[in-house]
Amino acid sequence: MFCDHRDIHFIGVGGVSMKSLALLCRERGMDVSGSDREDSGVLAMLAAHGINAYFGHDPGYAATRSLVVYTAAVPRDDPELAAAREAGALCMERKAFLALVASEFEKTVAIAGSHGKTTTTAMLCAILRAEGRKFVGHIGGDCVGDECASTGGDELFVTEACEYNRTFLALKPDVAAVLGIAFDHPDCYRDLAELKAAFRDFASNIERGGALVVRTSEKGLCPKGVRCVTFGYSECDYRAEDVCYSDGSYSFVVAERGVRKAVCRLKVRGKFNVVNALAAIALAEQLGIPAERSAAALEGFNGVKRRFERLGTLATGAEVFTDYAHHPDEIAAAIDTARVMTKGAIVAVFEPHTFSRTKAMAKEFVECFYWADEVLILPTYAARERPSDGESAYDLYMRLKARREESLYMPDYAALRSYLSAHTREGDAVLLLGAGTVNGAAAGMVRGG
Repeated sequence: MFCDHRDIHFIGVGGVSMKSLALLCRERGMDVSGSDREDSGVLAMLAAHGINAYFGHDPGYAATRSLVVYTAAVPRDDPELAAAREAGALCMERKAFLALVASEFEKTVAIAGSHGKTTTTAMLCAILRAEGRKFVGHIGGDCVGDECASTGGDELFVTEACEYNRTFLALKPDVAAVLGIAFDHPDCYRDLAELKAAFRDFASNIERGGALVVRTSEKGLCPKGVRCVTFGYSECDYRAEDVCYSDGSYSFVVAERGVRKAVCRLKVRGKFNVVNALAAIALAEQLGIPAERSAAALEGFNGVKRRFERLGTLATGAEVFTDYAHHPDEIAAAIDTARVMTKGAIVAVFEPHTFSRTKAMAKEFVECFYWADEVLILPTYAARERPSDGESAYDLYMRLKARREESLYMPDYAALRSYLSAHTREGDAVLLLGAGTVNGAAAGMVRGG
């Protein structure tokens, strides 16, 4: 039980999951500390919550902690991790600690899928909060408002279930969702078949008598002894009907097992959020919340940061949006969203995330920018990888250039800012795409409003 330890240290505390877990432990009265190799604004935020969060390494300090949690990206010879082990501290990888936290709640809801899990998790939390339910949420992003903030208690734990490094296999949820499966993480999975097998293993971990909310195309994942609840646009338990677009957002009718139950009017942009909302409504129903109340709660949902989030405008008048999209499917969805909203040119700025993904999906990356008017490629955000692990951003640029002239390589953020200042105008949409630090490109350029 993690509460048996009164002090805990997180190595890599700047990550979205680690940050969330650190805050949860602090709220539970633990003495919390953390370190990170990047001096981001997260460290200052954690410090404001009473957490000793610092940049770099302090092996001597880490050796004094009784419990140390580290991410999969932390090498075995990390000086803090090595010192903690030598001192006899209990050391756990993040996925094991997340499972330990989940086990202390009466019920766990785990939301998996290649795309949409952060937003769907946040949507379910917003519904629960509107209902006055006691819950703790573990979300892989920051909500724009506070409508998905945890309300405490030990009754319900709502968490993203990430497939990277098979992290989600450590969880044993009572209710789970699989929002869809698309090949990703080529550094972990050989092919789509191996990835699907991991999702099947995840579904098999659902407690007997529980429920799996799943896209109709993936209902074969549902194991015996688990209730299968489908959602989507075809014949299914929760279906979106009469989908309408207006002023950047969508509304739709929620049909529950053929009966039209409610109209859901979303504030967040993008048609992809229709199925995210359907999944959240279906999950809430497994927790005893009727569709009409869930739909009403989602009308006030403001979204998650970096999920087609509007940052403001450039001095040229062009609007700037940011999106965490780093997979070809997600990039295409972001561009499609902009295409519906924008009368001017769409300038897609992409910072590739990892060399292995760029190589494994080279063909898909070339094709996913089809509806963009210009594509600007930034250097790769390497994360945990080396160039020898795949192909570089420049390799992707050369592939794009062979197919379309409207492609340029930007060596750094300064070059990008200069180009955007000279080549955009009012009515254009600039999309900052990627899971790395691409938002930094907007610094000093974007004004609110």
